[in-house]
Amino acid sequence: MRRNLVLAGVILLGALPGAYAAEPTQIAVEYFNPATHHYFMTASPDEQRLVDGGSAGPDWTRTGGQFGVFASSGDAANLAPVCRFYSPVFNSHFYTANAAECDLVKQNADWRYEGTAFYAALPANGQCAADATPIYRSYNNRQAQHDGNHRFTVDYTVYSKMGSAGYTQEGAVMCAQLSSADMYADAVRLLRQASFGPTAAQAQRAAAMGASAWVDEQLAMAATQYPAYAWMPANRPDTCVDTRTQPVQPDSFCNRDNYSLFQLQLAFFRNALSAPDQLRQRVAFALGQIMVTSGVENARNYAMRQYQEIFVDRAFGNYYDVLLAVTLSPEMGEYLNMVNNNKTNPVTGADPNENYGREILQLFSIGTYALNADGTRQLDANGAPVPTYDLAQIKGFARVFTGWTYPTVAGAQARANNPRNYLGDMLAVDSNHETGTKVLLSGVVAPANMTMAQDLAFAHQNIFNHPNVGPFIGKQLIQKLVTSDPSPGYVARVTAVFNDNGAGQRGDLRAVVRAILLDPEARGARKIDPGYGKLQEPALFMTGLARALGTQSDGVSLRNSSTALGQFVFYAPSVFNFYPFDYVIPGAAVLGPEFGVQTSATAVARANFANGLIYNIIPPDPTVYGATGTSVDLAAYAAVAMDANALADKLDRDLLAGRMSATMRSAIVTAVSAASTSDAVARARAALWLVASSPQYQVQR
Repeated sequence: MRRNLVLAGVILLGALPGAYAAEPTQIAVEYFNPATHHYFMTASPDEQRLVDGGSAGPDWTRTGGQFGVFASSGDAANLAPVCRFYSPVFNSHFYTANAAECDLVKQNADWRYEGTAFYAALPANGQCAADATPIYRSYNNRQAQHDGNHRFTVDYTVYSKMGSAGYTQEGAVMCAQLSSADMYADAVRLLRQASFGPTAAQAQRAAAMGASAWVDEQLAMAATQYPAYAWMPANRPDTCVDTRTQPVQPDSFCNRDNYSLFQLQLAFFRNALSAPDQLRQRVAFALGQIMVTSGVENARNYAMRQYQEIFVDRAFGNYYDVLLAVTLSPEMGEYLNMVNNNKTNPVTGADPNENYGREILQLFSIGTYALNADGTRQLDANGAPVPTYDLAQIKGFARVFTGWTYPTVAGAQARANNPRNYLGDMLAVDSNHETGTKVLLSGVVAPANMTMAQDLAFAHQNIFNHPNVGPFIGKQLIQKLVTSDPSPGYVARVTAVFNDNGAGQRGDLRAVVRAILLDPEARGARKIDPGYGKLQEPALFMTGLARALGTQSDGVSLRNSSTALGQFVFYAPSVFNFYPFDYVIPGAAVLGPEFGVQTSATAVARANFANGLIYNIIPPDPTVYGATGTSVDLAAYAAVAMDANALADKLDRDLLAGRMSATMRSAIVTAVSAASTSDAVARARAALWLVASSPQYQVQR
């Protein structure tokens, strides 16, 4: 049909207050025909049975796309009839809830009016009610070829990719009613993105509150901090040893508890399982994997605790402050050779170490190539990527980062190059600092003879205000929280918030995190794009399953299991983390960073972890003072386990956000039905292990 009426494209970033308080009475189902490359949808159960049975032709298959609508105008308030048309010219159907557009199409001889397909609400100012979601329409622009076809979807990622494929994006044209199951599914998805894993109680609460209110509540929560571990000298005293004499005392394992990250790792897993400020803890974990230090180089427990607190305390602060705190951290100073990095020695000719000057640019702020706001690379006239910095700028920043030493140990005499100490920020030593000009980013030259504090602030502002920071950091936070391969549009929307939070402030992480989690590509009743989502990294797989099973743990078993799964927390093998953020899944051309640690061995280790957690009570470790062990609570699953289908429904609802395939359901029902009818826990365990060890569970979607 000729597009005589164009509806404005809309990105739904909010929702109207109020609700229809009605469950949908029909489900519209989407089909695709690979022979014609056409999409078709119908809410008629009879027509769905015909299409599923092949009566419409053998090539029509379900895409997985579906959404709630109403069969009658009286099923809810403020509904509009959705006109359905068919064109023998284009061999295609068209739907509209817009009365003016319906009347217009009725006048077009190429289209036959087939009546009202179903009823739906119309968006008001581009927004749907809180219990509804937009239906987006795109058009393939093939009218001239007599092949015009429209697609209707509630999945904004799909809609975005249709635009990238050449379709015209016609915006939100109707509102799909969310069922209570839809809202619960999105709450489960939200908690997988914004916490260390959903629990049934938290999912019910988030569904009742709505995503926006839940996120705002989390953003307002006070920080759960790591325990304040005692300062220890850089070199282990001879008296600091491990003794296995029972009963164990708080200081029995002095070496392990102070000169490894054992205690901090336990605290990490305890916080992940039970801390109320789940979103803060999750964002802190993400930031710590962007600005990496590692116990491989420095395993002093109190030192890493000081470093990780940077992210816990500033997770919802400003990125400038995070970056500056990282720079001044003696833990980072030691890891990337900034501490005791002195100015050029005129006698030996030794220049300042360039390591931190390089990595703060490459990994912590702007990356190696100039980016567009949507995260795609800028190209020069020859189609080559444009570098963001060169050796002269690395040397310039290396000169900025001279003259900083460890904080002075309490009671000791300050030196120009202090010995190791990780309590407090690094100290400035003017005599060791390069005072000349420094070449920085974007052609900026730092003036000579500034104080060290001024020099540091000038350089950090130069980095922070570079246009790459928003897309470079924003994309990685999207990857850590929501999806490994976000669309350019998603990145661009987050970049816009990083650049300006709406109040003229740049780098506001609170606003950035909120934008990431409430973006239309993060939220929604149903996600069907095959590239959407992320493999749960090992730590999140372990905590997610543990939280789903109501686990009580002292953290020991999770910490001990993490090595085999490929993510021994806080012991990244290099500054590039456990996996690179730009890792591409082999043979798929899709970003999948977490697949960088997925091997046949770690896949088996995941299944073994799930088996051990589900089937065993793990006793307290006798070498850990105050240990309680690890145990799960399967009562909620055992309560429905006598009915195999009811158990499958619960697992689908609580662990898979409604994504359980028919094949998985069949396998669960078969396995549960084969188990003893006198042992509800055994039946629950069999089903739980099948789900936990499956790709459907381990890939967050």
